Amino acid sequence: MATCGGTQVFILILCLSELLTVGILIFSHGFLLTRQVVLFNSSCEDFKIEEDHVKTKIKESTNNGKGLSAECWMTPTFRRAVILLIDALSEEISEDNIVDQLVSCGKRITVLGDDTWGGLFPGRFNQSFLYPSFNVMDLHTVDNGVLNHLEKEMLQDDWDVIIAHFLGVDHCGHRYGPNHPEMAAKLKQMNSMIKKVVDNIENDTVLFIFGDHGMTRTGDHGGDSRDEVKATLFLYSPVLDIMHSVFDGEHSLPVAQVDIVPSLALALGVPIPYSSLGRVMENIVVTVEHSREEADHRQLVALAQNVKQVRRYLKDYKNLGNVFPLDKWQRLEELNGIMLPSIENLSPKEQKKVYIEYLTLAKLMCEEIWAKFNVSEISSGLFLMFNSMLLITVFTHCSFIIKNKIPIVKRVLFLTVLVNALFVFTPYSRISVLGYVASFFMITWMCIHRHIFTIESIYLNKSDCTSLLLAVLMCLGSFSNSFVVMENYVVAYILLSSLLMQILIPFLKRPRKKNTKLSVDSYFLLYAMLILIVFMSVRLSSWFWKCREEQSWCSPSQVHTPMTGLQQSLRNWRYFTSLFSLILLVWLPRRWLLMCGNLNGSRLGVILFNSVPVMCGVLVAAYWALQASPTLHNVNISEYVVIPPRVNYALTLVYVTAFYFLPLLIYELPQSNTRTSMQLLLDNPNILIPKLCQTLMEKYNEGNQRTSSVPVVYGLATAVSAPLVSLLTVILVVIVMVAGDGFTPAVVLLLVTAVASLLLQAISSWKTADSLSMIMKPSWSAVCTWFILSIHGFYSTGHHPTFPSLHWSAAFVGFEGEWNGSNFIPALLVGFNTFSSQILFGLALPLVLLAPLAVGVIFPKLRCNSRLETEEVRHGEFLLMDEPDKAEDALVFLGLSYILLHAAKVFCSAVSAFILRRHLMVWKIFAPHFIFEAVGFMITGCSVLAGIWFTLRIIKVLKSWSEYLHHKNS
Repeated sequence: MATCGGTQVFILILCLSELLTVGILIFSHGFLLTRQVVLFNSSCEDFKIEEDHVKTKIKESTNNGKGLSAECWMTPTFRRAVILLIDALSEEISEDNIVDQLVSCGKRITVLGDDTWGGLFPGRFNQSFLYPSFNVMDLHTVDNGVLNHLEKEMLQDDWDVIIAHFLGVDHCGHRYGPNHPEMAAKLKQMNSMIKKVVDNIENDTVLFIFGDHGMTRTGDHGGDSRDEVKATLFLYSPVLDIMHSVFDGEHSLPVAQVDIVPSLALALGVPIPYSSLGRVMENIVVTVEHSREEADHRQLVALAQNVKQVRRYLKDYKNLGNVFPLDKWQRLEELNGIMLPSIENLSPKEQKKVYIEYLTLAKLMCEEIWAKFNVSEISSGLFLMFNSMLLITVFTHCSFIIKNKIPIVKRVLFLTVLVNALFVFTPYSRISVLGYVASFFMITWMCIHRHIFTIESIYLNKSDCTSLLLAVLMCLGSFSNSFVVMENYVVAYILLSSLLMQILIPFLKRPRKKNTKLSVDSYFLLYAMLILIVFMSVRLSSWFWKCREEQSWCSPSQVHTPMTGLQQSLRNWRYFTSLFSLILLVWLPRRWLLMCGNLNGSRLGVILFNSVPVMCGVLVAAYWALQASPTLHNVNISEYVVIPPRVNYALTLVYVTAFYFLPLLIYELPQSNTRTSMQLLLDNPNILIPKLCQTLMEKYNEGNQRTSSVPVVYGLATAVSAPLVSLLTVILVVIVMVAGDGFTPAVVLLLVTAVASLLLQAISSWKTADSLSMIMKPSWSAVCTWFILSIHGFYSTGHHPTFPSLHWSAAFVGFEGEWNGSNFIPALLVGFNTFSSQILFGLALPLVLLAPLAVGVIFPKLRCNSRLETEEVRHGEFLLMDEPDKAEDALVFLGLSYILLHAAKVFCSAVSAFILRRHLMVWKIFAPHFIFEAVGFMITGCSVLAGIWFTLRIIKVLKSWSEYLHHKNS
């Protein structure tokens, strides 16, 4: 546990973050679209027709009574169907659907392939041969399983519908891309399979072959580009008259996916599902055995039944309280008026035209109302978010009185509980009303408690103002679709501009004599070197950016291609480059802690840090080697691929747990030889910190040398940051393992950029501070830089706020895809990969406070400020023990200001999505941008809380150690 005061810090940040999250959730509920489900089912008794005057040519079923009578909506065209789905398919479907209609009408279904079918429709299938489908690295298990059973099952007579779901093409696209030789081999396999199936199709059977989506040039899907939303549809039967044209203007191409359902239903003579909005493909109900008159009539019957089903659904949906656009509903009523009394008076061509217009307009109308936003909830959520941000702003500039800290935090906690308790009344009141009531409570709370805390005079220097301005401009860019598309470029530019201005402003402000040239001192050279490192790191990180669909000029980098998809020569180069980057990732933090004296002695933390990061790195290297093995498809090898990541996860869990309970990385020299200890102190004044605390030094100065020696302690100057750095080292190794070998250099570049930025901020703090208190409180410029860095890290690790850019391969790091029906682990891994930058910078946030204190001791020449040359300066991070109240206030400011900046970005993206909700690109650009920002904010909040809690835990343990040492030496 942290100290009592530390607990209050944690609770305060938690409560204010949670209030913001409530506002985001209310906004999301009103903005993200929903459709009310009508829980009715179609049945054969709904729309019976009389077709006595039409002689049906289809052969009588020999299915022992399993065939369907002519009275179910219309006479079936085919007795059986084979459905080949070549590509990809989530919990059980309760709404009326084609599978349930087939089962209810006695159709026997055999399903092969993707095990998702078993989760969607449990207990519906007569036979099933299903295989684990989630592992995108596995191209063959599902497909080979289907091929082993498909031809044999087609020869049986115990089925009416066969569904064969192949996944190899989809997985091959994700793994290699569409232009790889593996894709050519997979397509050749599919062509061979299709030829065999076509050869076995009988006259009473119809074959459907289609894909549920396409793919981009990188093998991804999920967006709305032409390559992603268009897929092949092929229908075949020896008797299907697909080229028959009864009227002018056949079923328009391309066919919408929703059109497949009514077409399959009427072709097999089963009812169209109740909520279907598709339009039947007329030619599927016509065979070469039908005369022209029969074909004309069957097509009109099919369209008429389709219209009756859609009209019934619209009426029931409207009766549930939903409102349709008046103009479209009136036109549908006009068409309905034409159909009901006098449709027979129209020519067949005119009848078809009326039916098609009705079905097309009904679909467009429903698409429009399902894109209807709840403006009241959206406004309520935005208002609550704004009030939460206002409250956080007050607390970031609040001067706490120690005796009032606990009462204030308790009252904030009460406010948070009260706001959340309001939503218990959701069944009895609108969410928007509850949101406005919550905002009223917050405003009332601020008015009542305005006398408890006082706002400090807000002083912002030019560096702070410049950084805040750049951060605000970055947030306001969410209102431009061009900015969102180009955000990776803009964020990199803003990051470099912010750091450059923070360096130049203090340098240009230095007083200089008249008629003298501006001098270039060693500090400016150091600044220039650090900024050059940042410039190079940021520039090189662009190599790892992922291309958005809208960035037509962008060429995908090879780092996004898995190692197995590269040529052998490039594969070796990739592996050893990634391996070198991995070594740097482990070696750099270790070198820093060695220099600070934190790896001396035999504490458990020292032993763990000396071994676990290295072991984790070796395991990652082994995982990459196994993953890239050319014999990966060999079962004996593939079984071992999951072992290194799983061991890595276990080691990381043990490591983090041990460091939480025993976090200190310091070493006290034995006091058997005082003279030796003092000589070591004189030889190493910057590493050995003799002044343990003020009380111990006073005792030493009072002349008690004979009874008490001065404790000599290694690593005390960095006693707080060292455990945090140790923890982050292992987390970095896990990040590169989940991200993939290609992104290891990107993580190293991000680490170098962050370290260089911290050094720049530390040097600038020592150079411009007027008192030690200013060193102990982070500046707005430092927080803004960390905020911009976290956004830059999101893009530099190959991500974009779009769903096609998600790295789905992360879900299989250490797992083969068998989740036993739960998607928690893959979702956790994909989320960890996507928001690794937010997690990393949130956990490392306390380093913004600790860096100046550590740098001032480890590199005393960088302090360069004679006004601060006091004895306390040499305490380093141990100053947090000497000034616990200032430390807690600094952590409050640091956590809340960082969360406030992320909240501002979410707020701007939410407002932009609301204002531009009718924009052409709302679902392609603005809505995904808001979703990623909202999820990123929640993960950032959790990471910040974890980082601050761990820091408070370190301070508590350090304080206990200090008290024990004082008691031992007294």
